[in-house]
Amino acid sequence: MLARRRALDPEVVARHSETVVQRIRSLPEFCVLADEAVVGAYLGIRGEIDPSSLLEDSLLRTALPVTTPGEALRFVIPDGALVDGPFGTREPDRGVEVDPTDLAIVLVPLVAADRRGNRVGHGAGFYDRTFASLARVPGTPDRRPGPLLVGLCHDLQVVEELDARPWDVPLDVLVTEVGLIRP
Repeated sequence: MLARRRALDPEVVARHSETVVQRIRSLPEFCVLADEAVVGAYLGIRGEIDPSSLLEDSLLRTALPVTTPGEALRFVIPDGALVDGPFGTREPDRGVEVDPTDLAIVLVPLVAADRRGNRVGHGAGFYDRTFASLARVPGTPDRRPGPLLVGLCHDLQVVEELDARPWDVPLDVLVTEVGLIRP
């Protein structure tokens, strides 16, 4: 799946990314964000859907993840330049830190996902570790309160079924260039 995503023409990635951002902006949960709400986002790399155009919206408060291997993500509203982070990412060097569970919406990158909201990330477990408190309670269809987890990907990354592990945190919504999937 990584090879298929990396093989996409950069113009296709840009087009898909813009379509996905438009779909995010039309989500009912996005349309009703309070003025003080903060959205957790990321900057796409290696063919990922790239929601970075949201950072240009002066009316939207956006926090980016800061990664430290083996730890949960920290989300920071950037105040200044971005720096090279581990894994080829760009992240804030300084800014206002926001508790991840206080984010209204979190845009989540992924390698593959299924229609039930299961996802495969890049294997470091950052998002699962960070949002472990949002895991579904066995025997109930609901999850605990917290940010809406929105997976972003190309439609080619949606597969029939993934085996969920007990520590996997499911997505609430999956957004592709083709449409929305609500598990």
